This record gives sequence, C-alpha cells and structure tokens, in this order.
Amino acid sequence: MLQINTCNYASDALEDAMRLAQVKALNSFTFSDCLNYLNYAWRDIYDRIAMIDDGYYGTNIQLTKKLTKLPPIVKNTVQVYTAQSPLGYDRILYRDAGTTDITASGTYKISGTELYCEDAVRRKMWLYFVPACPMIFFTHHNRDPILHEEEIEPVRNDIFGLFQLFAYIDDRAIDIKSATREELSNVSKWCVQHRNLSLNQVEDITEVIKASPLEDEDDGEWKVVYVSCDYPYIFISYEHSITKEHVSGFLDSDRTFNIFNPFAFIGRNSNIEYIKCNWNDKTGMGVIVKDYNDSERLKELGWTPDTRLNYPAPEMYRYLVARLADKLSALNESNIMGVQKELVEAKYAFEAYLDKDKSSFKRIANVNPPTLGDWL
Repeated sequence: MLQINTCNYASDALEDAMRLAQVKALNSFTFSDCLNYLNYAWRDIYDRIAMIDDGYYGTNIQLTKKLTKLPPIVKNTVQVYTAQSPLGYDRILYRDAGTTDITASGTYKISGTELYCEDAVRRKMWLYFVPACPMIFFTHHNRDPILHEEEIEPVRNDIFGLFQLFAYIDDRAIDIKSATREELSNVSKWCVQHRNLSLNQVEDITEVIKASPLEDEDDGEWKVVYVSCDYPYIFISYEHSITKEHVSGFLDSDRTFNIFNPFAFIGRNSNIEYIKCNWNDKTGMGVIVKDYNDSERLKELGWTPDTRLNYPAPEMYRYLVARLADKLSALNESNIMGVQKELVEAKYAFEAYLDKDKSSFKRIANVNPPTLGDWL
C-alpha cells in the first residue's frame, strides 16, 4: 500500500498529452500557447460537467435587492428560488419573466449581468449558479530546469509599484536588499509606504507576510528568509524553525498566498528557496531557486505554480489529456490513430461515468408546485 495519494498536476497533463501526440520536444510550443490550449480544454470539460451535474461546482448567494449586479464569477445561473435556507427547506422555483410581468411575484429577469427580482425585498431569495472555472497553470521548465553552476547572491527588490516595502527589527529599519537571511527571519514588522511621503500612507502587512504558509499544527514556526517585490506580486520564502524545510510562493493582488510547487509532481514536497524573482506572462520564466532536495543546486524555472488537478472523477484527467493531445497533434498537422482512439474512449468514459446519481430516473424540475388539478 502506497503511503501517499497519487495525484496529477497540470504539468503532468501537458507531458502526457505531448507523449500521446508524439511531440518529440517539450519546447515545440511556447509557454503561452501551452497555457491557452490547456485552459481551453479544461474550460470545455468544466462546462460539460456543469451540464451533467451542476452540483460539483454550483454555489448559492442570497438576493437582498430588487436589482442585483451579478459578479464576474457568475458564469451561468441555474436557479432563482425562494427558501428559508438552501439546505433543509423546500425550494419554490421562480420563472423567467416576460415583457409584461417583470414586476409580478414569482418571476425574475436577467439581462446581461443584471438580475431583477421584485420579491427579493419581501422574501428570502437565493441565486444558485455555476462560477467561472479558475485558470490552471504549470511551471515552465520544471521537467528540465536550467542549471546554474556558479553561485548567485540573493537579489531582492523593495519597490512595490507606487509603494515601498519596509522591514523593522524592534523599531529599527533594515535594508531589505542587503539584509541577511538571519535579519529577515527576525523582522518584527512589515509595512508598505506610499513613495509620495507627503501622503503619509502606510499599511501594516505584518500578519499577511508572517502568516503560516501551510495549515499545520506542528511545533515550531515558519520564518521569512526571502522577500522580493515585483508588482503586483510579493515573492516570499519560508524556513521551518525545526525541520528546516522550505516553502516558497507569492502574494497576489488580493494578498492571498499561492504556494510555488514546481517539483511536487514527483510526489514529494518542493523544498526550494527563492534567489531571484521576476514574473513574465509571455515566456513563463522568471525565477531562480535553490533546491534543497537536490544538493542545494540553483535552478532557473518558470514563475507560475503547478496546479494540482483535484477532479471529482479520474475520467476527467483522462479526457483532458486526450482533448489536449488531439489539439497538439492537429497543430502539428498529424493524424495519429492512437490519439483518435483514446479521445473516443476517454469521451465515452467521461460521459457515461461522471454522473454520480445512477439510482433514479431524471425528472423535469417543475417551476410551480403541484396543484389539485394535477392530481385529478
């Protein structure tokens, strides 16, 4: 029995698709092309899942105003209904209004990104919708990193757009660009200050930067050993005070930490520390890391994380690889029988076995509850 749960990453899907399509070199396509093709195939599969069973990704939000501006995350609405709560109560579905009954009870109207429902201020109304699928990324050159034999000193940047990042040790400011690892690990306060000093805009982000990168309850703590800004991202490396394990990642514009795991596809945690960081959406390259799992060798990689593909059914990954391989073989102007056969088999397995509910007939969801006339 294996001691780990085998899982797939986006780079696995891309490599498997290239092997199936008999693409001889991993650099046959650019990073931006691979990223686009990967997300096109994933988005089509995501939309098909929503058609088969919207419960995999569907979510509810409450309507509190007559006119609601739908957020960008709403891809497709599924139901507008009234109920005391989405769980544990019967739902009374609302119908799409026409031009003459927009303000009538029991109706709603969606036009573009605006939803109008007259009953939203009188009853507990809910919108059940499928959110837009998140993008998936892969780390460029994580299978064949560019090796640097010479030693490279850490390069840090403290300019963050219109702001500048400052670090303090017991109210003593330190220079982030020249500070040592020990000094960074002992920083007690992090803040960003507007570069126009007359505005006097200072934001304390100590809790954001010093927050634990992993949700663990082990002894010890995660200490910051590298920080560098490249707007709109802040790249950070942590070292555990006991295990000396390293976790790296970056804060995005929402101050959410994204773990950088370029070598997690081998089944182990990526034990890396940033040395130099820049992002590039076109080439995908941009970071130099020290890999502590490989004799502390310096490796140049892409800056984007490798997304873990946690799908509700294994048939999804197989279908994704087949769709992607079909696209790559078509771009190479080759008709490979193995790709076509796998695509047919993967699509059949996906369509036949994705739906969990095989224990009941499918019925039409009635907009109106049954009346006495339905029983007569």
